[in-house]
Amino acid sequence: MASIVTILSITIVLLLIIKYFWANRVHWNYHIYQCVKHIPGPYNIPFLGCCLPFLGSLEHIWKKLREMNELYPEIYKMWGFNRCAVLFLEPDDIEMVLSSTKHLEKNEVYNIARPWLGDGLLLSCGNKWKSRRKILTPAFHFNILKDFVNIFEENSEKSANFIKNNCNKDLNSLDLAVEHTLCSLCETTMGISVNIEDPYIKQYKEALDKFGFFAFYRLSRPWFYSELTFHFTSEKREQDSLITAMHKFTLNVINKRLSNWSDKGSQPFHSASGKRIQPMLDILIDEMKRGGDIDFEGIREEVDTFMFEGHDTTSTGLNFLLMLLANHQDVQNRIYEEQLTIFNDSKRKATYDDLQNMEYLERCIKESLRLYPPVPMIGRLIEEDIVLKKNYVIPAGIYVGIMLYDLHRNPKFWKNPNKFDPDRFSPDNCVNRHPFAYIPFSAGPRNCIGQRFAMLEMKSFTSKLIREFILEPVDTPDSIILRADMVLRTSKPIEVRFRKRF
Repeated sequence: MASIVTILSITIVLLLIIKYFWANRVHWNYHIYQCVKHIPGPYNIPFLGCCLPFLGSLEHIWKKLREMNELYPEIYKMWGFNRCAVLFLEPDDIEMVLSSTKHLEKNEVYNIARPWLGDGLLLSCGNKWKSRRKILTPAFHFNILKDFVNIFEENSEKSANFIKNNCNKDLNSLDLAVEHTLCSLCETTMGISVNIEDPYIKQYKEALDKFGFFAFYRLSRPWFYSELTFHFTSEKREQDSLITAMHKFTLNVINKRLSNWSDKGSQPFHSASGKRIQPMLDILIDEMKRGGDIDFEGIREEVDTFMFEGHDTTSTGLNFLLMLLANHQDVQNRIYEEQLTIFNDSKRKATYDDLQNMEYLERCIKESLRLYPPVPMIGRLIEEDIVLKKNYVIPAGIYVGIMLYDLHRNPKFWKNPNKFDPDRFSPDNCVNRHPFAYIPFSAGPRNCIGQRFAMLEMKSFTSKLIREFILEPVDTPDSIILRADMVLRTSKPIEVRFRKRF
């Protein structure tokens, strides 16, 4: 018994010495330690940091993060191994980071997705990010988005036809949204058509759903931060198989477009100045064939990135929107009344101008994205020391996490924050709101390049369904259980019931 006590005592002393050494001897860590020591946060253990309370299921991690954000509603720090992250929940602090042109690099958490996404627009930094952003920005030009509306409408019609054949059944709302957004994305930005029943598409969707597990598995286990230690685990092998499945799908998309490639591109769009503009994949292929600043691997990185960001986040947003509308018949009725003023009794497809005129529907979408932002947390690496308004110094080298889910439910900025109230986004109610209190598409130089694309697509899909069906609740905001992931997911699928309006 005495020997066990001795061993434990020696171990504790050694850990305390190591902690002291890291905090007070290593130069870079000393500066960080001195800066953040006054920032509140949970107790941390040498080596392990704050990770022990977070060990568990993805649902458990989500719950613990919400508890932390309630306990420290403005700012707090968390240690893991020799890394420190500071979590922001105040708009003023968030604005200092996101609006800056200096803190553009994503933090280390994103590296977990690098074997999958490579150096695409989401993960790249510096000159490479600037070059890719410049290449891709024209792909979301007004004239291209305007033409995409026809494709959105056609896929909305397909979704409506499926629902007609399955009315009065409990339908998985995410499945509906995924099918719509994946087909729409491929037929617009990628310039190809896909068969949603193809096996490689099913494998892609399943792999994407599972991949987020590994991000939080590693985040809650500092001993797996290193690729070297993670390399020998069964989780690493499973992650690699998921990446292979996802790459198989995106490579198929690229090769299919290349096999039908024409130097004229698929659609001859022009900007107001007369400059020829193209859909995204055509832009990338054209840049490669001209010997520009991208090669085949670079195209693969961007296609993987936009397949993820362009369909997974939008389908997630639609998933929660359908649930909220099903649970708020009064809101559905107001949307339907707005549709009547635009379409009367016509069954025609919506035009770009029609979608622009759906002001109340847009408020509903924005309010849904407030309550359930598809990306609940984003991160940055601080490139140089910054001083917050409360005089906390955030030193260079710190990882900053911006907690969008909790920011959007902060009672200081949102009265009755858990209530679904689209009128929060009426012009009068938006006037004095802090511009960084609501940022579902991020903000600043690295904001979401496809946010107008996503809004048009969500409007088209929802408009079609509301015009033809009454949504009835199966799941409710109180019955769903959220889980930690790269995008906002539930532990079980959300279901909605549809009833024909006439």
